[in-house]
Amino acid sequence: MTETSKTISDIDDVKAAARWLATGGADRTKATVPQIRQRFGLTAAEAIAAIRESTLIKARAL
Repeated sequence: MTETSKTISDIDDVKAAARWLATGGADRTKATVPQIRQRFGLTAAEAIAAIRESTLIKARAL
């Protein structure tokens, strides 16, 4: 699969990772990207997208 061809499942996984991160699911003593990659099976780029989305989720909650 190329980076530009995303399936609905890939997008849902990124959103799920973002929600998990925004709600405090990550271990703050460890690097975030490897945690997301291991838990959700995402690529590094998808993990970064999840981190960005989690920041937006937290900002909207204010």
